[in-house]
Amino acid sequence: TRGHIPRPPGWLTSSDMITLGPIARNAADLDLLLDVIAAPSPADDPAWSICLPAPTKTRLGQYRVGLWADDAYCRVDTATRQLVAQVAAAFRKAGAAVDDSARPVDFATSDKLFTRLMYATSAASSTDEAFAGEVTAAEAVADDDPSALYLKSRTMRHRDWSRADEDRQKLRAKWAEYFTTHDILVTPAAPTAAVLDQTSVPTNQRYITVDGEKRSYYDQTAWINLAVPAGLPSIVLPAGQTAEGLPLSVQIIGPYLSDRKLISVAKLLAPVLPAAPKAPALTA
Repeated sequence: TRGHIPRPPGWLTSSDMITLGPIARNAADLDLLLDVIAAPSPADDPAWSICLPAPTKTRLGQYRVGLWADDAYCRVDTATRQLVAQVAAAFRKAGAAVDDSARPVDFATSDKLFTRLMYATSAASSTDEAFAGEVTAAEAVADDDPSALYLKSRTMRHRDWSRADEDRQKLRAKWAEYFTTHDILVTPAAPTAAVLDQTSVPTNQRYITVDGEKRSYYDQTAWINLAVPAGLPSIVLPAGQTAEGLPLSVQIIGPYLSDRKLISVAKLLAPVLPAAPKAPALTA
């Protein structure tokens, strides 16, 4: 994460809630890029090395696939559900075992923990004056106020952060247990395809629309937040499109340090999925 924003330029530390990954044309490019970014920090380089395990399976039919197609906590739209069903069908056709019932964690619990830890670490670069104002506001705000989670998470005491971190370690253990019986987990990448640009709209007024229903703007990232607090690798694979021609995608999550496995799965899966539309700049 060295040099990565949002920490200001010149900082030596980074957020423990950031997971970096490149955007590539295909899975083969990801393999190459992983060689570049997966390395010890300069301080650790003299004695440390990183050797991510190579995939041991060569066919889709060899995989034990978990499927989390939808959830009451963050419902997805019809087009997204249909795409996930297509992915599941592709795995089944290839002979893979697909389990759509087991869940590694509780979605709502995981997302709230992610949000608390993200807000807490984001406060590091606040000015002293701004942070003091947030502390005062957090002490005055009621627990059921819409801004309470943000303010109280940003200003939590170290004891509270330590307890949240303990919850994170327990979450990681649940994921690890899940991956003793499943090789990968397929989920939606987002509840919908791309939403309308709302850059000029105040953050608290932005929204997404899921099958005609207005929803929180932040629901758009809830599915990809699943892997973050547990420090798990995930890959978002474009596949298919909406009736309006917008690209859709699915997320594949794997156990800790299984980055190479996920790239291998993407290489095998991409040819049997519906093609996603190319960006205008890439169509020539």
